[in-house]
Amino acid sequence: LELSASHNITQIVEVVSEFEKRDRLVKHLETAMEDKDAKIIIFASTKRTCDEVTTYLRGDGFPALAIHGDKEQRERDWVLNEFRNGKSPIMVATDVAARGIGMYY
Repeated sequence: LELSASHNITQIVEVVSEFEKRDRLVKHLETAMEDKDAKIIIFASTKRTCDEVTTYLRGDGFPALAIHGDKEQRERDWVLNEFRNGKSPIMVATDVAARGIGMYY
């Protein structure tokens, strides 16, 4: 009951149909990317979905990278570093990968 998100973090949870997901995601990203210092984490339920969303976003010109348990440790470290430094301000992660993100800040 005493846990809460940082006031520096904006969380958006929206329930939509499968058909609406990509359009809604792109609209949210376009708005968020107006802030040049924004960093965005998108959580995906599976490793496959994580890779699919990342491929889709990169195809649309968004600077996104994926992180999940099937990536080698060296690649996970590189993705986290690119995200932390703002070179790739969008990171798509599985919930399992997300557990370790806080350890790197």
